[in-house]
Amino acid sequence: MHDLPAFDPSLPVGIVGAGVMGTKVTWACARAGLETRFFDLEEGKAESSRALALSWSEGEERAAIDRHLIVAASLKAALEGAQLGFENVPERLALKQAVHAEMSAVLPGNAYLGTNASALMCSPMAESCGRPAQFFSLNFTDPRVSKLVELMTADTVADETIAFAEAWARVIGMVPVRTRKEQLGYSFNRLWRVIKKEVLRQIAEGHATPGDIDRAWMMTFGTEMGPCGLMDDIGLHSVVAVEKVYHEASGDPADPPPDFLVRMVEAGELGVASGSGFYNYPEPAYRKSGFLDGEDGS
Repeated sequence: MHDLPAFDPSLPVGIVGAGVMGTKVTWACARAGLETRFFDLEEGKAESSRALALSWSEGEERAAIDRHLIVAASLKAALEGAQLGFENVPERLALKQAVHAEMSAVLPGNAYLGTNASALMCSPMAESCGRPAQFFSLNFTDPRVSKLVELMTADTVADETIAFAEAWARVIGMVPVRTRKEQLGYSFNRLWRVIKKEVLRQIAEGHATPGDIDRAWMMTFGTEMGPCGLMDDIGLHSVVAVEKVYHEASGDPADPPPDFLVRMVEAGELGVASGSGFYNYPEPAYRKSGFLDGEDGS
């Protein structure tokens, strides 16, 4: 194994996958002044995501993102000479493993490889990626509103990899919380999963509306959105994919995503990304005057 370097803010990072979270991770990296190379196989997607990332900032912060966020023409251009390749494709193990193999073939031998996964175990990906000592999993929240990022690694990981991942997270403004013994779904994300699953059950069985659930949550905890708003922000397609991971692992008939949520995703109601989900965007009901007083009718 090559000597493993510490995180170096002067070296580029390559982000692969221009979906919702991939865009948010590139925004955080470029805002922090890192040379951030962005690639997606879908033509034009990285360019659109770059424009979205720019729209989230103003002034000097926007200028920094404009300088540092580079759309790469190919996977090779994104990863050659990079200290890190970070994958953000949908939550399907076989897909992630295939992408990791392509990334590993291009990355320098002593570079690190990471995945933005919400529920998948780290070990199967570490075993198949070609550099198990240099592989790590992160579960990002929204870097624009929360500093939390969860870190999980397989038993094959090198200590230098853990130090690198934590250093990178802190440089881009995140606070890493480590799952010290690998488990499906990290640590905090499993707590969120309990809440998410109960919210979906109540909606599916007609016990409560998304608006009332979020209203109660926001009044109780003083947050700017509730669980349904958060699922919209994550992307309902991602929520469905994660729930399927839990079901495949457990076989529990209570674990699949509810039918109504699957139908929403099939109809293109993905949340913020598509303009509609539990709420309509860009001005969801929970941001409007009177929502907490129940005056909006939701």
